[in-house]
Amino acid sequence: MTKDQQVAFMKKNVVPEMGPVFKAYDPKDFAEFSCKTCHGPKFKEPKDYLPKLTFKDGKLIAPADNQAIVKFMGEQVVPHMAAALGLKPFDMTTHTGFGCGGCHTVVMK
Repeated sequence: MTKDQQVAFMKKNVVPEMGPVFKAYDPKDFAEFSCKTCHGPKFKEPKDYLPKLTFKDGKLIAPADNQAIVKFMGEQVVPHMAAALGLKPFDMTTHTGFGCGGCHTVVMK
């Protein structure tokens, strides 16, 4: 897809799917859900804007200070984002599908 096609796809499929998910989790912090939520004010790629994640033995070790957000991301964000993109959610058994690494830089230790 061209950049314009990517933007149109995201606005048509991702924002309407993900906005309600984030707003249901925290209506105050995500009241203004938009492209900037994941791309930042300078519209970077999510991997360049969102926090880096470090995993060890299949478990998130950094940042791990807020287990509520970790649970929310795994149980709500991953499946909804996968659906918005027309993909299957990440499967730990096969190590295939859309998961954390779809938006975040992931470091394995």
